Amino acid sequence: MFDLSGISEFRREFGSPVVAVTGAAGFIGSHLVERLLQLGCSVVGIDDFDPWYDPTQKRNNLFEVVGNPNFELVDSALDHATAREVFGRASIVFHLAGRPGVQDSWGEGFVESCRRNVELTQRVFETSLECEVSRVVYASSSSIYGSGATSLEVSPEPRPISPYGVSKLVGEQLGHVYRHQGLEVTNLRYFTVYGPRQRPDMAMHRMFESTKPDGPVFVRRGDGLQRREFTYVSDVVSATVTAGFVAAAADETFDVGGGSSVSLQEVMSLVEELAGAPMRTENTSAPAGDPAVTVARTNKTSDLLGWMPEVDLVNGLSQQCEWHRQRVSSESSMLIAD
Repeated sequence: MFDLSGISEFRREFGSPVVAVTGAAGFIGSHLVERLLQLGCSVVGIDDFDPWYDPTQKRNNLFEVVGNPNFELVDSALDHATAREVFGRASIVFHLAGRPGVQDSWGEGFVESCRRNVELTQRVFETSLECEVSRVVYASSSSIYGSGATSLEVSPEPRPISPYGVSKLVGEQLGHVYRHQGLEVTNLRYFTVYGPRQRPDMAMHRMFESTKPDGPVFVRRGDGLQRREFTYVSDVVSATVTAGFVAAAADETFDVGGGSSVSLQEVMSLVEELAGAPMRTENTSAPAGDPAVTVARTNKTSDLLGWMPEVDLVNGLSQQCEWHRQRVSSESSMLIAD
């Protein structure tokens, strides 16, 4: 388990922290909210339930925390007034809101990527500085590397090959601008996160759903030999929480990866084995912006944060498989009223 000394020191100096989480109802955001509450934080979550994917899934993501007296959900777009009201109460802001998706960022999709990944991020930094927030933890992406993050021996330069990657890199650069104004900003470059509540557009979600008798066809893009550094969601959350409270994380940038790079074909085989059923598949060519290999360099993450991934791919996929088994039967009883 990750080192809790950072949050303990924070409590000694400031008391029980109030923190803000943007994108609180999302895949990673909802897991982060749960962990922060378990650690004794008071959490203000902000989410506008963007219909880019089903808002019902996002509302269900928060089912376990909606009755917690230390959790407040602000169901709103993050305009300046809302940000100022929330951040004025928060010591730390975890900024996870944005528009994900490499493929949806091409063409007119880039307009929304810019609005949610650039304009919104600038508003978060600007308002955090105005409200004297102690630190902003910014959820960036391995997509900023493009095709460069291929081995542990190579230190890649940020060179995106998709509009989405550009939008996340601009967010990092905005953080650099606001650091010079006195705001602490920590960047976390997440590498292909998976686990329960994964977004429906992501590969592992689509794989598991395609093993169901009435499930959709999984469209495999490319030859299946492309390799990814897959990272289980609880490991990502541990790194994110630690980055918020450890002094050494201030104004640093970290890769957050699961510890090994695995081919898509290997993952497909594991999914079929765990689900006990074959996938219904179709093949298509590899899309633009899709790197052949991604490898996270987590030596600095380990050295400065004391963080290492704990969940291997088989155990992580087992837990995601169980979530897919349960979600159809349980979602009807878990709906949170609008």
